[in-house]
Amino acid sequence: MAAVLGLALAPGSARAADPPVGDPSLKVAPISYAVLVDESGSLQGPDLDREKDAAALAAIGELSPESRVGVVGFGSGAGAKSPVDVVCPMTVVSDPAVTTCAGKLHARTDQEGNNTDIPAAIKQGVSMLRSAPAGQPKVLFVLTDGAMAVGPDEGYGNDQARIQGELDKGLTAALAEAKGAGVQIWPLGFGTGIDAAQLTRMADGGAPSICSERPEDKPKAKTVKDSGEVVDTLRKAFATARCAGVTQTDATNVDGEADLHVTIPAIATDVVIQVQKANEQIETTFFDPEGKQVANGPGFERRGQGSRTETLRISDPAAGRWRIHLKAPSGVSGPVSAAALWQGVVKSYVQLNPPQPAVGEPVRFSVFLQTREGNLTTKDALEGVKVAGHIEGAGIKADIPLKAGDKGEFFSEYKIPGGTSGQVSFTGTITAPGVAGNRDVKTVSVGGAPSPVGVEVNWGDSTIEPGGGVTGTVAWKVNDGKSHTLRVLADFDPALGLRITGAEKQVSAGADEFDFKLVFRDDIAKGDHTGRIRVVDTTDGDRVLYDSPRTVTVEPPPGFWDRYLWLVIGAVVLLALLAALFDFLRRRRRRSRLIGPIALSLYRDGQPIGVETRPLDDRAEAMWFRLDTTGYPPQLVPLYQQEPGNSWTVRRIAATGNLDVETPLGSHLQLDMGRPIEIEPGLALGFRDDRVAPGGPSGPPSSGDSYGPYGNTATATPTARPYAESAYGPEQPYNPYGPYGSGPGADPGPGSGPDDTTFGYGPPRT
Repeated sequence: MAAVLGLALAPGSARAADPPVGDPSLKVAPISYAVLVDESGSLQGPDLDREKDAAALAAIGELSPESRVGVVGFGSGAGAKSPVDVVCPMTVVSDPAVTTCAGKLHARTDQEGNNTDIPAAIKQGVSMLRSAPAGQPKVLFVLTDGAMAVGPDEGYGNDQARIQGELDKGLTAALAEAKGAGVQIWPLGFGTGIDAAQLTRMADGGAPSICSERPEDKPKAKTVKDSGEVVDTLRKAFATARCAGVTQTDATNVDGEADLHVTIPAIATDVVIQVQKANEQIETTFFDPEGKQVANGPGFERRGQGSRTETLRISDPAAGRWRIHLKAPSGVSGPVSAAALWQGVVKSYVQLNPPQPAVGEPVRFSVFLQTREGNLTTKDALEGVKVAGHIEGAGIKADIPLKAGDKGEFFSEYKIPGGTSGQVSFTGTITAPGVAGNRDVKTVSVGGAPSPVGVEVNWGDSTIEPGGGVTGTVAWKVNDGKSHTLRVLADFDPALGLRITGAEKQVSAGADEFDFKLVFRDDIAKGDHTGRIRVVDTTDGDRVLYDSPRTVTVEPPPGFWDRYLWLVIGAVVLLALLAALFDFLRRRRRRSRLIGPIALSLYRDGQPIGVETRPLDDRAEAMWFRLDTTGYPPQLVPLYQQEPGNSWTVRRIAATGNLDVETPLGSHLQLDMGRPIEIEPGLALGFRDDRVAPGGPSGPPSSGDSYGPYGNTATATPTARPYAESAYGPEQPYNPYGPYGSGPGADPGPGSGPDDTTFGYGPPRT
């Protein structure tokens, strides 16, 4: 034991960190954004409607209700008419007004100025976004179906030859304003009249991405062939611009009822399911992965009901496949699409062990990923996540690769170089699709020698009933030969009434361990309760040797069904199996007793006489017949039921397959196939079983027995034979009285055959 502790708990040795707890204060960071919508005369048919749909989706489909949005229509200036229409000034997304402002967009007439003054639109958007709170991301989306163009007297002079140049200068100036104000520009062009190079110039001319330096996050222009792709394209651009993810779009044509589906990843903490409908009369219902219908309530917010654009905002959603049920009234149909915008609101959490590392001491540098509810630990939730470590201090500056460990930990073992003093910062940074770059920094003061005491805390079961307790074990090792007092400290909510038993221990040279227990009050609430556990050395100025969060889960005592459900299920299953076995055996035994397809015959002098008699029902367990010797030849007359004093009763012997024959007088004979038995002087009874395959062992196989085990037994061909020749054994001397008679056995006498007094031998009787 001491040797093991010597390796694991040597002062300064690194140990695996316990995972941190959730941070309820985490929330989606709000952004400020504006949507610039082309209202020029080049728009054809439903193009403007598609732009309205896209603008409405951007307005109410945002993740943070604290974000601010503006919507601007633009054309060109004509006379006193402004080239821009601010249909929705910068407004908090949660304001009901944003659900309808996109509907004010309209196609401009010649008198209103129906050309395309993109520089004026960008300047207007930048001006609106300047009011964004400090540090808040600012994004501008531009929707247009053509290149920028204006006519005389529309703000760029009257000289047609110089207008395009002036317009180009205006764009340069507008882009410079955007970059200076920190505004990203995401242009979207559709149709055949667009200038792709011009759109790319806009994207490059604004501010860079606020998400990361990855090329895929850089603002870029999007071009599509027609307005039908505008909504989906803007949705994807919006997700990239605000450091979010977006699910694959599902679409269908609704005529009656239909379903759409979106799959929400495990790392998502905030989601907006967006539904775009061709007709506002199509009703929408949302169901979570377990099939439960959801609506407005805690964690859910529906918007846009009764319009062409509907959304459902979800906090801490269940990961998996969500269903959107669509129902169109009679006479209404049209296309509907759905997708989900999502973000993982995750932050890094840096933890060091030992908490106060010394120079030359190994330290375990760990980074965890926290959400509102807890740390991420599953493989699905951590898919695509990258965590980078960085250490910096006096004389130290290094990037530290972190590798994935257990419980969602990303870690590295690091030894602080000799000569280091002062403060050292450990930084963990997260990057992942749908997750904004996030970092946590932990700064510690280093110097001096490592602590002479090393400790590790191991835990028992942390799930308790009210009034229960959690046991921990402090394993320690002391290297300096001096006496030290170790104390366990716990910081939990005072309302939990925590008591610690065995919290202090005086230790000296060597290695050992001691237990302590956290005991909570009897009325502690059900659920998770989190606090911090520290182990300090009181003889070394309360030096912290261990510091980590700990969560205790309280569950009520299990009820009867919780305790014994599987036992009851097992008993029921066992009883069902036994019942099935008994029923099988009962049926099998009954089948073995069935008369089956047999044929009874009368024999005289070893030869069959008369007509074969068969059961009236070969699935019955008995057959009856009457022996009629009044005519010639004698006959077996089948009966439907037993006639006392007159009928013979035949039953199957289950164990052997032979027949038990009860005479009218109540005596019994056992009848073997192929060995007739005398029932009257000179008259014998025998039978043939049609279930037995003819031909014996060399004959064809049996067709199977539906009545019992005997039909699969190959037997010698049941041909007529002298009574002494048994199909089941060697010849035996014949007893003319049968096995139940009282007369002496027949003696065949000397010679090659018996005399004619021996029944079954000699010439036929006359």
